[in-house]
Amino acid sequence: MTADFAKTLISAESLGADDVTDFLGVSFSVTDYVGHFYGPSSLEAEDNLMQLDRTLADLFAYLDAHVGLENTLIVLSADHGAPEAPGYLHELGARGDYVTPDDWNVADAMQTIKDRFGITGVLFEGYDHPYLTLSEAVRSDVSIDRMALETAIADQLVEFEGVAYAIPSSRLRNGALPDNALMRAILNNYHPKRSGDIHLVFQPDWFINDMDGLSVTVTHGSPWRYDTFVPIMFAGPNLVAQSVSRRVHTVDVALTLSVIAGTRPPTGATGDVLLEVLGQ
Repeated sequence: MTADFAKTLISAESLGADDVTDFLGVSFSVTDYVGHFYGPSSLEAEDNLMQLDRTLADLFAYLDAHVGLENTLIVLSADHGAPEAPGYLHELGARGDYVTPDDWNVADAMQTIKDRFGITGVLFEGYDHPYLTLSEAVRSDVSIDRMALETAIADQLVEFEGVAYAIPSSRLRNGALPDNALMRAILNNYHPKRSGDIHLVFQPDWFINDMDGLSVTVTHGSPWRYDTFVPIMFAGPNLVAQSVSRRVHTVDVALTLSVIAGTRPPTGATGDVLLEVLGQ
């Protein structure tokens, strides 16, 4: 495998805009970065897909020469969908806009909450989408009713433009939420040791503004269908060409591959085996 081809496989998830430019020599040349900052109808996205097609063609040619495509199962998927950018939606007369949390005037509301719960120091540690995180001092104060505090903050946050829901993590931990598809998606996003304290859900087609100096078209963490609808494609020997319309999940891929390979399923794996891939 050539060095140039290997380079195209490097994700920009951990790279800033300047890092990407310095590393590749051109701006926004990495698939992951383009996917987050441009809508699928943009010229940037179309060019990105063309480059990706060439990369995949090189990969498949390499596999055919060294392994044989008759011995290869190819699986393609994605980690989230690709909604249109608000600017393009506006051209079509549709909804959509950007959310800029830094511009929210939260001082009065948060001071009221601090007075109510006897908090004198810093209330928040920061915001890492989609979670707002309380300060360590507040988190470690056993005299504070965390569920009541998080609920009070959430009630204030839903009043701001672009916010659909604000979900206290304490309610996620205790299961004190309605049992519906939206809340189950938010619960799936929650990790007790890594997640923040209030999960923010923006209105459909509203996206966070100013990430790395740019307006983001799509980010991880949205429960809306346009972000959760992703392709899963299998191609290989002995597969029957077909389209599956029933709802499946990306976590089904690992279990399906383990059955095909005859190995034990990954520890902690969830989902179901895709029987269509097995010819059943």
